[in-house]
Amino acid sequence: MKETEKDSTILEDSNNQPLSPPQPIGWWMPLLCLLASGIAVVSIVLTRGALEGQATLADRLSTMQQELERAKSRSESTPLGEKQSGEKQAAEKKAVESKSVASQPNPAPIAPSVPSIRLVREPVEISADDLQAELEQAVSDLRNQFPKLPDALHVAAMMKAQTRQYSEAKELWQECIRLAPKQEIYCVNLASIAMEIGDNQLAIRALDEGEAQGFESFDFRHHRAIALAKLGRYEESIATIQKAMLKSQNDSSNWILLGQAQLELGKPAEAEASFRKALELGAASPSVFVGLGNACARQGNRLEAAKHLKTYTELMNRDKLSGQERYQVLSEKEIRKTATTVFTEAATVYFRQKDNLQTERLLMRCVALAPKDMSGLRALADLYFKTKMLAEERVVRERILELGQPQFRDLVDLAKICSQLQDNKSAEAALKMAMTLNPSAIEPYATLSQFHLQAGDLSKARWYAQQSIERQPTAEGFRFLASICQKQKDEIGASQALKLAQQLERETKYP
Repeated sequence: MKETEKDSTILEDSNNQPLSPPQPIGWWMPLLCLLASGIAVVSIVLTRGALEGQATLADRLSTMQQELERAKSRSESTPLGEKQSGEKQAAEKKAVESKSVASQPNPAPIAPSVPSIRLVREPVEISADDLQAELEQAVSDLRNQFPKLPDALHVAAMMKAQTRQYSEAKELWQECIRLAPKQEIYCVNLASIAMEIGDNQLAIRALDEGEAQGFESFDFRHHRAIALAKLGRYEESIATIQKAMLKSQNDSSNWILLGQAQLELGKPAEAEASFRKALELGAASPSVFVGLGNACARQGNRLEAAKHLKTYTELMNRDKLSGQERYQVLSEKEIRKTATTVFTEAATVYFRQKDNLQTERLLMRCVALAPKDMSGLRALADLYFKTKMLAEERVVRERILELGQPQFRDLVDLAKICSQLQDNKSAEAALKMAMTLNPSAIEPYATLSQFHLQAGDLSKARWYAQQSIERQPTAEGFRFLASICQKQKDEIGASQALKLAQQLERETKYP
């Protein structure tokens, strides 16, 4: 920097002299001689200096010479006054630009597009005992954090019930009912666990209280019918089942329950009809065949009865594992299913309490235990959707698609997230696949029309808009089509679309 200032001073002093016609030897030559003499004097004075000092002086001399050579070239092509003015302007511009850049605020950081997750592809290996211990700890943490929250106690009760700790489950659901008596699910679960431990009186009391609260769902009436049958109150059980059937005639479990009650009341013909209806609806459990066999036998149809009872025996003996082996296999399978259920329910509680990190951790654990379970993956994708974690949501939704047999909604959701990430090609691919699953749905066509309009492909935008209108004519759809026609300079098409839009609006306003 010092050398540059020196050069500038020299140029300014020279500029103060009167201008003369160009000479063969430029104005800069005497200056170069004077500068060289000065450097020579300095070099003599520093002869005793270190070699490092000499090298520095040599570098400075070379730099100065290069600057003077550039000055010579510029002076030969540009008048000196203009040259100095241009340098000043450049210096001032550079100073202004530096000040402007320094005064500008730092730009906002760009959101990363790289996802912060990776999904497990194969189920993690863990013993049933270790997984149950993990469940116990998760439930304990939940209860400690929310000791008076009915939903938290409900999750704990579910875990206790599914790990055969029935007494603790019963107490927890009783506490849930005390804290939230209007919640039907607590009543139904208490009745179910009470019947499991043989306390049918407790079950019917809980259900009677639920009926007084106005509970009347299909599930509630089904459990009430079971409890009444266990107490030998078959007529009441049948009446309750028939009420439940008013909401669903196609549930095979109610037909089985009805057949059993009819059989107990000595009505084998009616029982046979009920069991056959259950078979027709797809039931194939041992209880159907043993009930149907008994109903036929009581009517004297021994051949038919023998056939159904043989099927019952075959079903009971189909699994050739020993009792202990069977218990071990089912226990590991059941504990994994229990874990995914409990972790999902616990995650729901944490999400409602705005603890998104715990929610994510538990749902990721569900995926690790059952990597191909769609319910766990969809729950995780929904979490990322609600928390606006776009890159993470895309990873999960693409995994759902990768596993095969996606639902129409899965593809539409994937298209939406790709569009938000400005990957319209991937969004278009997902929407086209969605069209193959549900050709009558309007959403893929309408969205693709918007994509192509934004991309400037008016021909495709118009085609998809017309397809969406054919599937569901709406005023908004016709107006959108009219806007495309106008961009295509098709005034006739735009006019017709607007007329149809106005007609639909009138029909909606004055049906």
